[in-house]
Amino acid sequence: MRNNVSRRAFVGTIASAVAVGLAGCTGAPSDGTETESNETTTKQETATESEAVTTTADSDTYMNGVSSDASVSFEVPSAGAELTSTYVQWKATADGVTIEEAGAVNEGAGHYHILVDTEPVTPGEVIPSDDSHIHYGTGQEDGVLELEPGEHTLHLQVGDGKHKAMDLVETVEVTVRDEASLSLDTSVDGSVVEWDITAENYTIEPSSNGINSNAGHLHALIDTDHVPVGDVIPSDARHIHFGDGSTSGSLDLAEQLGDEYEPGEHTIHFQVGSGTHRATMVHTHTTVTTE
Repeated sequence: MRNNVSRRAFVGTIASAVAVGLAGCTGAPSDGTETESNETTTKQETATESEAVTTTADSDTYMNGVSSDASVSFEVPSAGAELTSTYVQWKATADGVTIEEAGAVNEGAGHYHILVDTEPVTPGEVIPSDDSHIHYGTGQEDGVLELEPGEHTLHLQVGDGKHKAMDLVETVEVTVRDEASLSLDTSVDGSVVEWDITAENYTIEPSSNGINSNAGHLHALIDTDHVPVGDVIPSDARHIHFGDGSTSGSLDLAEQLGDEYEPGEHTIHFQVGSGTHRATMVHTHTTVTTE
């Protein structure tokens, strides 16, 4: 395993310089040239002051008014993490910058993007939206990534409300394996389904433990499709949360479904969610016949 050390990537410097030449003259011209020159100089100074809002004190890279000592970091996964599932949970923290929804460009604020196996975007340029540049424009501070097995470099980069890259980047390298699995045993008595889950290379734990690599809690989904990766798993009659970390229990489908219940075949998915109930595809399912 690599040393668990994160690094902040400083990306690119866009240099700009404005040269202003003023010609001296004797006497005050009667055609207003001096007045126009002074107005031009004032406008240039105002523009320079305005541009300074979007840069750091000691750099001309784009920061959208964020201080040069601001930072972002991956809380999960840590640098050098060995991940047993291809559904990689992440959680980020920010210091000195407000994380909010995309849309309006508000000074001192932005939202997260994760860049997978590609270089960070030069500050001031718009971050693309594709499989390698994943936008989190709802202002979320955690999620689930789908990655292929192997070694990956992840960059956490902040962009402003219009997705213009800022010079706020954190980088981690991780190793992903496809080893996590669930096995399921069930028995049926009338409308009651007894279930027992065994996890391999994965930890089932209470949701109160928060977001951790290679861990999560179970949800039972009755006669409905699994929830797409990264979406929040609903809580209703067909989506049952086991936030206490349970790995076994019983489901009375007649009680659970009420008037919608009918004896016969029912499909139950057991799907792992993160500490914030975001879906992974670490899951198993079965079809049972009830009376």
